[in-house]
Amino acid sequence: MREVNIARYPVDLHVHTTVSDGTLTPTQVIELAVAEGIRVIGITDHDTIDGIVEALAAGNRLGVEVVPAVELDIKDEGEKDFVELHLLGYGVDYTAPALITVLDQVVQARIEQKVAQIEMLQRDGIDVPVEEVFALARGVPGRPHIAQVVMTRSPGRFPNKEVLFREYLAPGGKAYIPRRFSLRLAEAVDLVVQAGGVPVLAHPGAYPDVRDPEAMVRRARDEAGIQGLEVAYTYDKNRPHYGASSRQVTALIAKFAALADHLGLLKTGGSDFHGMGKKIALGEQGLSWEEWVNLKAQMNQISTRTSC
Repeated sequence: MREVNIARYPVDLHVHTTVSDGTLTPTQVIELAVAEGIRVIGITDHDTIDGIVEALAAGNRLGVEVVPAVELDIKDEGEKDFVELHLLGYGVDYTAPALITVLDQVVQARIEQKVAQIEMLQRDGIDVPVEEVFALARGVPGRPHIAQVVMTRSPGRFPNKEVLFREYLAPGGKAYIPRRFSLRLAEAVDLVVQAGGVPVLAHPGAYPDVRDPEAMVRRARDEAGIQGLEVAYTYDKNRPHYGASSRQVTALIAKFAALADHLGLLKTGGSDFHGMGKKIALGEQGLSWEEWVNLKAQMNQISTRTSC
C-alpha cells in the first residue's frame, strides 16, 4: 500500500494559481516546484485555462513538465447523486475554440453569481466591497475570495471561514445562488474529450452531500463517461475529512484506488495546492514517478484513440 506521509511527490496533478483561486502566479508555482524537486505539475485552475501558456513557458525554461488541464465545477443533478462535483480535464488543447467559448460562458456566469452573492451579503450588513473581491481574485472569482475579504473587513463577525461558508456561501446558505450557466457532468466530459483531454472525476471522497460516493463514481462512469478517478488527495485538509489521520487518509486512497481498478478507470493524484489559501504544500500528495509514467502512457493511448 502506498504511503501518504512522504514530504513531496515528484508529480502533483492538482494545482491552482492566481488565474483562479490560488495565491501564486503560474510562474511562481513552477519556480516553487523546482525548489521542491517536483518534476511534473498539472495546472488545474477552476473553469479557466488562462494560466496554461505562462506555466508552460516557465516549465520549458526551468525543466518542469506542465500538464495543461482545467477543473470544471459541475451543475448539480441531485437525482443522480451528482452534487457539487468537480471534473478534471487533463491534456486538453487549450487553443480549441469550442473549449474557449464554453469556458468564457462559464466564467461570465461565475462572475454574475459572485456579484449577486456579494450584494446579498451587503444587504445583510456585511462589509464586502465588490471591487475588493475582484482585485483579490486577479482572475476567476470564487467563494474563497469573498470569504477572505469578509474575514479581513469584519473581524469577529464570524469565528472562522467554515462558519461563514455554512451560514452564507455553501448550498443552503443565505447568500448561495446557483449559476445561470454551468455544465452537467456528461456535458463537461464531452467538452474535455472534444478538446483532446482525459476527463477525471476529482477527489471522490470530498463531497459532503454525496450520499454514496462509490455508487456515484460508478454512475459517473456509466452515464457520463468519466475515464479516470483522482485517487491520491489531501483528504485530511479538506471537508468532510478535516483532521483525518494518516491511516484514515491511506484507507480512503486505497478504497478509491481499488474502485478505480475495478471500474477500469485511470488513477491520478494531486495536492489541490492553492498557495497560502490552504495549509497544503505543493507535492504534499500526488503520484510516484512510476505511477506517472504508467498514467502518461495510458493517457497517450486514450488521446490517440480519440483522435483517430
